[in-house]
Amino acid sequence: MYKEMGKMKKRLLLLYTGAALLAGLLYGCSGKVPASGEKVVTEATEEKENKTQSEEAVLEQLAKGDRKVSADELADYGSGTALIDAEEPGQMTYSLVMPQIPESDDAYFYLFTAECYEDMQELSGDPEVIWEKGKISEVSFDYEEEYLFRKFIPALLVEGRYVPAGRGVYLSNPEVLAENQDSYPDIESKKGVLLDPTMLGTKELTELEVKHTIYNMPLSILMGETTDEDYPTIVYTFEGKEYHFNGKVVNDYDGLFSYLETMGMCSTAVVLNDWNNAYMEMIHPKARDQKSGAYYYMFNTEEEEGVKTLEAVAEFLAQRYSGGEHGMVHNWVIANEINQFKTWNYMNTKDLVYYVQEFEKSFRIFYQAIKSKYANARVYFSIDHDWNSNHGNNKNYFNARELLAAFNDAARAHGNYDWGIAIHPYPEPLTRVNYWSSENDKTQDAEVLTIMNLSVLTDLLGQEEYLDTEGEMRSITITELGFSSRSGEKLQAAAFAYCYFIVDANLHIDAFILNRQTDAPEEVVSGLAFGLYEYNHSEKYLKEVFRYIDTDRAQEYIEFMLNILGAESLEEALSWAE
Repeated sequence: MYKEMGKMKKRLLLLYTGAALLAGLLYGCSGKVPASGEKVVTEATEEKENKTQSEEAVLEQLAKGDRKVSADELADYGSGTALIDAEEPGQMTYSLVMPQIPESDDAYFYLFTAECYEDMQELSGDPEVIWEKGKISEVSFDYEEEYLFRKFIPALLVEGRYVPAGRGVYLSNPEVLAENQDSYPDIESKKGVLLDPTMLGTKELTELEVKHTIYNMPLSILMGETTDEDYPTIVYTFEGKEYHFNGKVVNDYDGLFSYLETMGMCSTAVVLNDWNNAYMEMIHPKARDQKSGAYYYMFNTEEEEGVKTLEAVAEFLAQRYSGGEHGMVHNWVIANEINQFKTWNYMNTKDLVYYVQEFEKSFRIFYQAIKSKYANARVYFSIDHDWNSNHGNNKNYFNARELLAAFNDAARAHGNYDWGIAIHPYPEPLTRVNYWSSENDKTQDAEVLTIMNLSVLTDLLGQEEYLDTEGEMRSITITELGFSSRSGEKLQAAAFAYCYFIVDANLHIDAFILNRQTDAPEEVVSGLAFGLYEYNHSEKYLKEVFRYIDTDRAQEYIEFMLNILGAESLEEALSWAE
């Protein structure tokens, strides 16, 4: 059955026609019939007939439209927007703009909805709502919870079949639904670090005065039942189906994010889709190859079970960590270094456009869920430093520049939204510490994106077609970057200090999260001793520099840094990275 708005349109037309007929009959059959009564009845009948004919003519003209449009052209013909009413969140409006009114079987548009895995070209069943055609039109109707993850697709009835008359678009303002409408925190510093969980609550963390933190959330340890009786399995119901989460692991994250919130830190969580034999539906059919050697895998947006599980996970995490007793996550990063598809977000394809379209679907699911719980959360995906370095060979990875362009296209195709970009602008090679001494191409043709040529990224994102929904530069944050102490602890400290000053002076970069608080043995064997502390928790020279870099004592470290850089002043050093 059509939804209320569709019913209302039909009722209005029937009531209007019926009222005109009833008025004519009552007047013509009254007790006081004038001598010219027959003529009056005739005039009333003629008026009714003229109105009916006029309405029929309008509807017939609307059906004919301004031009005949082929089905292929119709698919991209209309431009739609779906918005929840900010004043009355139980209502929403769909607006549609057409270059001209297309010809169809009747005078109406029909609105359908579909999940991301469904074929939009095969519209069936009853539409959500119908309304009269027009070059500029809109229709209002009740919002339903299922709409959060669905596309809204306008259609015409052509030769008895519903044909899409524009691209499907998602709900544009899920933040209106959020219970938490708090502003994003005003952080006084851009300094952050990847935490060592063994140092939580110790002076080794608290005295660092960290303002931004980041923590990984591999889904394999979150999903499934727990064996710890003290922390029973959490059963979460989504769309009538139960999903299980490990009570002990979730409790640990609760404690972590609550503690960080209490400490006044801005928390970032990285959602990672690692291999999980118990939940293979989470992994894309073209990524189900554990022998690939990948660390993480593409989310499954091709199959219904995978999409529904993904939606449930996104809803669970967003709801739990949107403020309240379980702690707060302000920023979410979905997947890791997605341009490195062989290693960090595996999918068996060299087709960049297809790969990005599949990823964007999963990203949008997380975005819709997160923003509908905390209105001002920031949601990112990450890229590494390989900007243009594969020379057209997509065998092992995609160029980040091309991936960004493809993602932007995929996002805008179904309604622009405020996605952000998390970058890992390591030197090339990763073991290099004196990154300022290398040549840095500052054009869009640069092979590598480093801290010295961030303008390459900001110049791209400053172009009109890349701007967010407010016409502003998108949020950019450095969620991973570090410098090894293997070449000397003072060189490491100088590299960090210079990098921090560059980021602090860049109005487009929100934060700089250092990799990492404590050396990781698996990285140290490759010459990558990034930490503030050795693996045994002994301090490095970097620790004190990190502690005071965003305080009044920062001046104490500038001269030492400049001597290593070979610069006369901080201004000169900063100019190298402009």
